[in-house]
Amino acid sequence: MEDRSDADAVRRTFLLLLAIGLVTLVCVSLFSGFMPPYRRLFMRVSLDNALHFLAFAMLATVTPPAFRTRAVAVGALFALLLMGFSLEFWQTFIPNRRCSLADASANMLGLTLGGLLGFVLRLRLLEPLMNDAHRA
Repeated sequence: MEDRSDADAVRRTFLLLLAIGLVTLVCVSLFSGFMPPYRRLFMRVSLDNALHFLAFAMLATVTPPAFRTRAVAVGALFALLLMGFSLEFWQTFIPNRRCSLADASANMLGLTLGGLLGFVLRLRLLEPLMNDAHRA
């Protein structure tokens, strides 16, 4: 039973990271005047696009290990996708902010790659603990 509590402790840690990330993302997106200077990093990718990608990739990476079942984790990733589109939409009502298809695309790409990494992390980190608990 100790392995089960180890898995729960790891899961709670990832859930806390997810909650902190969500609050930070919403605050920076909607309530702050933070706008990175427009600067191209390479080709057509700007610093703003890179920040969108990184924010959603980090959220998506901690999502699969944070939930007990894969189905709930997939549902949470879908909710993050909807949140990404919603944040872009609501920015149209905030002074000095704008809705951007490039930002929404960066959000989706970050969610996709981060989600895949999160499921690999879940497979390597949590499932061995859960399998050991079932054997005991």
